[in-house]
Amino acid sequence: MNLRELIAKGESETLEFKKSLSEWKEIVETVSAFSNTKGGTIVVGISNNGKIHGVSIGKNTIEDLTNKILINTEPKIYPEITTATLEEKRVILIKVEKFPYDVVLAFGRPFKRVGKSTVRMSKDEYKKSILEIHRKEKRIIL
Repeated sequence: MNLRELIAKGESETLEFKKSLSEWKEIVETVSAFSNTKGGTIVVGISNNGKIHGVSIGKNTIEDLTNKILINTEPKIYPEITTATLEEKRVILIKVEKFPYDVVLAFGRPFKRVGKSTVRMSKDEYKKSILEIHRKEKRIIL
């Protein structure tokens, strides 16, 4: 599926649009949510309704975005970040894999993806997720 088809489908459990890089805190939270759910792609330069706005990409844009994600996630997440051109406008694609070994925190808080929304996990969900991960690890070790 190409990028245009992906955008036409709209936001989902595994696809998020952000209009600009000024929404970097929400981008980091969505990285946490995708890491804790099924993985997914964030497209920066697209509004919620799928309109292509594009972003200005300078010499350090990708590096700055990568650093904001690394500094504010625990464990550190290294997403695949690429750029593309649509209708002569540049967009940034952030591909996030599901993180198998731990619950990923953004700004010290756990997030998850519910439908097309990024929501904060409750304390009980967080504990349950950690217990489930430890249970799986024990099965692998034994």
